[in-house]
Amino acid sequence: MPSANLYIDRIDFRRYLTDKECLQCGYPSCEAFIEAIKMGETDPADCAFISRNKAHAFMAIDRIKTLWPHVPLLTHPRHGYTGLIEVNNPGPDSLLLISGNNEYTEDVLMTVLGTTVCPFFVLFVDTDGNTVDMSMIYRTLTSQRVSRAIKETGIEDKVASKEIIVPGLAAPLQGEIEKLTGWHVTVGPECAAELPLFLSEIWVPPGE
Repeated sequence: MPSANLYIDRIDFRRYLTDKECLQCGYPSCEAFIEAIKMGETDPADCAFISRNKAHAFMAIDRIKTLWPHVPLLTHPRHGYTGLIEVNNPGPDSLLLISGNNEYTEDVLMTVLGTTVCPFFVLFVDTDGNTVDMSMIYRTLTSQRVSRAIKETGIEDKVASKEIIVPGLAAPLQGEIEKLTGWHVTVGPECAAELPLFLSEIWVPPGE
């Protein structure tokens, strides 16, 4: 069965690199360096001009693509866990990630989070079991549902700063969520596999 679109083609590698980094690594352009990474022709960890965490993030994306579960192209809503989970023993300074309660979505996100020891709170909002893209179409991921989930889980008492990261596909909800909740909302990437790069400053690999 064909796989669903996990938006891997929308990862914007270029935004995380500078011409200085790419040129000093011996490539004529950042695009050439990115292509070499994709083709397995170079290892970012071998470049002294790229931070250790950023190099790990590039490698994590390649690993994620081989690890995350097969998601069928055509699937009915599949209800997964609804509510708050804690990843890597988060504390008051940890970030809060928002996603929907589709079983496949949760499996994909947890595969991504398995490539770091960075602590997170993850709030799976009730989207009637729809994936994030479908929940935006069917309007089952709403600012009202996010606000209700925040209140019901008591996450406000667990964190020092009210900072939320929502999936890139939920960008239209940013202002509404901020208005309803009083939390600051950052729009994350459309593809979950981009999170290691998006959060490369804190995306510490396992074993460190």
